Amino acid sequence: MRLMAKEDDVYKLMDRRDLYLGAAGLCGIVSVVLLLFISYRYGNWENLYFLSVLIVGMIFLLYYTWKINQRIMEAERCYLELDEDSLAVYQPEKNGQYEACRIFYQEIEKIVEGSRRGVPEFYVVVHGDENQKSFILLNGEEQMRKIFCVRSLGYRHEEFKEFYRRLRWEVPGKVRIVGTKYQTVWDMKQSHKGWMFFVCAGAVYLILEVCLNLGIL
Repeated sequence: MRLMAKEDDVYKLMDRRDLYLGAAGLCGIVSVVLLLFISYRYGNWENLYFLSVLIVGMIFLLYYTWKINQRIMEAERCYLELDEDSLAVYQPEKNGQYEACRIFYQEIEKIVEGSRRGVPEFYVVVHGDENQKSFILLNGEEQMRKIFCVRSLGYRHEEFKEFYRRLRWEVPGKVRIVGTKYQTVWDMKQSHKGWMFFVCAGAVYLILEVCLNLGIL
């Protein structure tokens, strides 16, 4: 069984990247307009406040654009594979480095399901015996570690869960499985911190406006 990101999934990531980039551009244009107003002596507290919110929001959107662009590059190159005897993975790690592994079922000590909300992933722990055939590589160099984290990078949730369950079926019965039966935490939505920023910014503006009208500030 081999799992790779499909073209449709990559295109969806591209569409989201373009949406964030367009929103960042819109924030930049409005920021320039406000800056012109401020330069022509319309620098009241409201204009200054919205200018700061738009600049911070633009930075957040550009950051998310960069993150999505990284995911697109990752999805185009990564894969997961199960054969008769082993698990093979190729995926990015950090700072442009790529990690890979081939772990034989007989050398797996336990499999631990990830519990982060909306993040499909699981950990494979090997025994670490002297005669083990399994290996973990980082940029082609073998690593002296026993734990490998397998992450979903551009794969659809259902396909990733099917891959994970197939692995659980393939490993020997002595292997400990730590996790839930249906992996429901993987399907939960992650918190939208970006939208929360704009909601909080609007709430702060209303509070400041009320306080000024009441003469508190």
